[in-house]
Amino acid sequence: VQAAFEALFIKYKVDVVLTGHQHYYERQLPIANNAAVMDGVSDDYKTYTNPQAPVYILTGAAGNVEDLTDAPSGTAPWNAAVDYTHFGYSTLAANHTMLSWKFIASSDKSVTDEFVMYKTS
Repeated sequence: VQAAFEALFIKYKVDVVLTGHQHYYERQLPIANNAAVMDGVSDDYKTYTNPQAPVYILTGAAGNVEDLTDAPSGTAPWNAAVDYTHFGYSTLAANHTMLSWKFIASSDKSVTDEFVMYKTS
């Protein structure tokens, strides 16, 4: 998805790209040209203010009769959060200036990842 559509995502200022084919969870930092774009990213990677590139989220861990997909061999250096061990689901809340995201483990309802994105310009 990134390789095929990144130029369009950046041109049209897409903030978040959601995919779900693999049966696990990954959240990346804002990415452009195979590099993290850290402008507006907090040190803990949980707050993005006016990010300059899309945040890619692979949220495919809702369930599968074949179980979770094995973790990839080596992960991208721009991964902000990964969860290869839990089935789970994601929640999204948004208004015109803020987006809030959580990944929740189905087994115990614990939040295994979350972030907030603010758009002020």
